[in-house]
Amino acid sequence: MSRSARTTSILDRNILKQSSDQVSLSAFSYVYSELVQYHQSRVSNISELEEKLSSAGYGVGFKVLELLAYRSRENKRETRIMSILQFISSSVWKALFGKPADSLE
Repeated sequence: MSRSARTTSILDRNILKQSSDQVSLSAFSYVYSELVQYHQSRVSNISELEEKLSSAGYGVGFKVLELLAYRSRENKRETRIMSILQFISSSVWKALFGKPADSLE
């Protein structure tokens, strides 16, 4: 076996070690609650809170989308709406929810 075949980039490794590995709902709820409380203590009104939470979610979503696009191994950037929706409904949806989206709407 060649040396390059044994070493893989961190971007190529599976996020979950086993298919049964998942974050428990209680752990996710706790982290999400702490995120909301953190931002809530640093703002003075609801619109600022919405803005802070939106920017936090945007950053996470952007990184997940970048990782999935890199892993798809397609060297071109999609610019057509139907191609983008197809990528989201198959690859992105499956990575996030464990199954492809039912339909494009």
